[in-house]
Amino acid sequence: MSTAEPNRKQGGSPPAEAAFTLTELLVSIGIIGLLLALLLPALSAAKAQVQAASCKNKLHQLGIALTMYASETRYYPALFAQKKTPSGGHVQNDDRTWVDVIQPYLGLSYTNPSWHCPRYIAKGGIIIPQPPMLDHFSSYSYNNGGIIGEGGYGLPEPTGTNRYLLSLGLGWAPKTDTPEGAVVAPSEMYAIADSRWWKYQHFEETGLAGKWNMSPWRYVYGRLVHVETAPPHGQGYNVLHLDGHVALVKRSDYLYPPRTANRWNRDNQPHPEAWAPKSRWVIQD
Repeated sequence: MSTAEPNRKQGGSPPAEAAFTLTELLVSIGIIGLLLALLLPALSAAKAQVQAASCKNKLHQLGIALTMYASETRYYPALFAQKKTPSGGHVQNDDRTWVDVIQPYLGLSYTNPSWHCPRYIAKGGIIIPQPPMLDHFSSYSYNNGGIIGEGGYGLPEPTGTNRYLLSLGLGWAPKTDTPEGAVVAPSEMYAIADSRWWKYQHFEETGLAGKWNMSPWRYVYGRLVHVETAPPHGQGYNVLHLDGHVALVKRSDYLYPPRTANRWNRDNQPHPEAWAPKSRWVIQD
């Protein structure tokens, strides 16, 4: 009996390997897409938390520089620096800002990312590479005027208000640097914070912009319309207090004077007589 045929059967071609059907492939793609949809929000939230933590650290470093400056000079810096004359007067508009005067204590250029919140994107987070080191596009802003409802917003100074009791560094009038010991509650007073951003279009510049000085009031400049955007960190702004600690302050508290007006002022009083008209409040109720 011939064995050729059985041998052929035993050594025949191996069975074909199993393959995905079109249905199975589509189901797999759908599952992968679903997983990505579930994971992306979590990844985005984790990234935002890392950026918020980085922002707090940068504000903390600015706080150290601010404290060193105040410890050496016995004053907190003005928004715009002023040189003192031999007679004790001041020379205004000498082209320096609070950023310029504390920069040596930080030891980093203003173009260094350490000066800027990673969530800030206007002009790539970079302001101006040479003095004066600020303009309308700023990552962090300075509490230069307290709660007072004037200072570039088209509002008159409230009658009977002593701006020097309110300000930290109102630098366009003589002798307005705040003495280090004049702040009643450093742990409560706002010093530097995330700038408030808005959609900006002026002088051929477009995009998100941030103001260089802190204010709880609406930004209104004649016919220019500024639409404020959401806070950079979820519901609020990172704020450096004068004692050096940094905390996230909810927008609903930060920009609503009845809740936090005292934290803007160096005497730790709300001074409602200094508030802007309610029509200029960012939060109406």
